[in-house]
Amino acid sequence: MHGLAAQVALVLALVIAGWATVLALTRRAAGSFFVAGVLWAGIVVSFAAVVGVGVALTDHAPRDVLHVVYGVLAVGLLPGAAVVAGGRTGPGRPIVWAVAGIVLVILVLRLFQTGG
Repeated sequence: MHGLAAQVALVLALVIAGWATVLALTRRAAGSFFVAGVLWAGIVVSFAAVVGVGVALTDHAPRDVLHVVYGVLAVGLLPGAAVVAGGRTGPGRPIVWAVAGIVLVILVLRLFQTGG
């Protein structure tokens, strides 16, 4: 379950990064579908984290402690980006989401590399 949620999170992170990059390059605002996608990505990342904590407590801990660090960063990334993007208007807002999406892709890939 943890691995499947992580794979879904990677796909959603790639979609968010690509979508936000296109929005930033075309200087268009993020619509409600984009916001819903970001919300779903946050839910999936959080679900993967909760299941991961359960796996670590009952089955086996990740082989590298950095897995936990990257997981904490991944869970906090999208809410942090929402705070930063909330104070911006115009083309600056999609740029924040594009950077957050790219960083989330990198974090999820690193989570795969450092996991059990």
